[in-house]
Amino acid sequence: MTGKGQNGKPGQTSPKASIGYIPPKYVERSQSVHSNFFRFISSLLDSYYGSKAKEVLKRLLEEYRLGATRDGAVIFWQIDRTNRVRTGKVMQYNPEDGHRIKGGEVSAVDWIHSILKRQRVLPEDWQLSQCLFGEHLLNVYPDKVAVLVESEKSAVIGSALFPGYVWLATGGKSQLREEKLRVLSGRTVLLFPDADGYSEWKQHARDMTYCKVVVSDIIEKNATPEQKAAHIDIADWIVFQIRESKIMCTANHLVEAEKVLRRMIEKNPVLQKLIDDFDLVLVSTSPIGSGDENPP
Repeated sequence: MTGKGQNGKPGQTSPKASIGYIPPKYVERSQSVHSNFFRFISSLLDSYYGSKAKEVLKRLLEEYRLGATRDGAVIFWQIDRTNRVRTGKVMQYNPEDGHRIKGGEVSAVDWIHSILKRQRVLPEDWQLSQCLFGEHLLNVYPDKVAVLVESEKSAVIGSALFPGYVWLATGGKSQLREEKLRVLSGRTVLLFPDADGYSEWKQHARDMTYCKVVVSDIIEKNATPEQKAAHIDIADWIVFQIRESKIMCTANHLVEAEKVLRRMIEKNPVLQKLIDDFDLVLVSTSPIGSGDENPP
């Protein structure tokens, strides 16, 4: 196949674009608790853990390298398994309810690589190649089960409540692509789709033959019609349960997933085929303990 080369001349083979990286100094400079998103999770975890919330928040800040802009937007950095920075996703949240601010004068999403291009720090031909949010934690916790969600917010809140797992985010429903998911090869992975993504993610799971996958139906089976219409995700579900003082035991739900996988592996090592054949999903939910437990 022929095309335009680097000089734009037809008939030359186009070289594969190299992945662009962002200097880590931008991550270090931005790390801060002064985002509206961090204010929201601080309030949420204070209500759940009380005085113990500070150490949980410190862990989240350091592990996910959460950043903040001058106007209080959060920066969700995408750092790959080699600890190189791909980009940062900049979003503004309401500090009261934790919902994204999508309209009005505030831009829904901005990107650090786009900002640096506008500032002429990065060249115009700099090439973005996204990775999973939290991907760098796979090497930090090689033996933990990975939990994959859609939004960065869900990954952070999930990690706050259930630190026994590595919480990762695709960054969007359309980002459930093999080139991003290959880093999960050989891992046990639990998928928590949003309320409007269950069928789509269940279909995608059939193609993830390079890892052991279970798709959770906790929202599909338990969310109200109103919650489904609002397209809630696992973070919304956890927040709702905390505020209603009747949080469902997502922890038990996760543990049940691991038990299902172990039983299936013992019976048949071709785990993915069994998942495909039986449309395996999770069904277990039960009450979680009170906020008196030790924080992660």
